[in-house]
Amino acid sequence: MAKVLVVEDNPVNLKLMRKILESLGHSVSCAETGEDGWAIVSAEAFDMIFLDMHLPQMDGFELARKIRGLPGLTAKIVAVTAMAMAGDREKIIEAGCDDYISKPIFLNEFREFLARNLKD
Repeated sequence: MAKVLVVEDNPVNLKLMRKILESLGHSVSCAETGEDGWAIVSAEAFDMIFLDMHLPQMDGFELARKIRGLPGLTAKIVAVTAMAMAGDREKIIEAGCDDYISKPIFLNEFREFLARNLKD
């Protein structure tokens, strides 16, 4: 079982990701703002962090940079975004994310991503 943080301000996406992750046996913490996500991740260690890039208060780019600055960080940071313009992937990686998932989130694709990237 992996320990996962989901930082997402859209309640539908947050609920969907949480349900899928929990149904697969993972432990899930959630935050709806960048500041709340920062408070959680600076206090606890996670195996993976799913991060919306457009968040209120502190966006996902700033949050990813702050998370990368944490000593001993081992979590994989995955952007969850609808950004699909040329150069967006590079901006996401430069901010400190390891990978990204496109929105909208589709159940089968999300499960496949988890199977490839999260080990029980």
